Amino acid sequence: MKKTATRILAAALLIFIIDWGVMGIKIIENDYNITVESYIGAACFVVIAVCCFCRIFGNKCPHCGKIRITDGDYCSYCGKKIEK
Repeated sequence: MKKTATRILAAALLIFIIDWGVMGIKIIENDYNITVESYIGAACFVVIAVCCFCRIFGNKCPHCGKIRITDGDYCSYCGKKIEK
């Protein structure tokens, strides 16, 4: 789950950066019709937020079920070893 969220996050971030570049070029050329680019940027922003949410809250201990902040070998709450 985390690997998939990371890949989607990277792709959305790349599309977001390219979209901002396209909008910047259009604005420099005095073409202010950037409605499509704005929607693409907003959609990428939502995807980035959802992927970050999944990465943060998708890291649970399989033993106690609490959200782990770090990716260590042991759970900071119950102290049991986390198998990867």
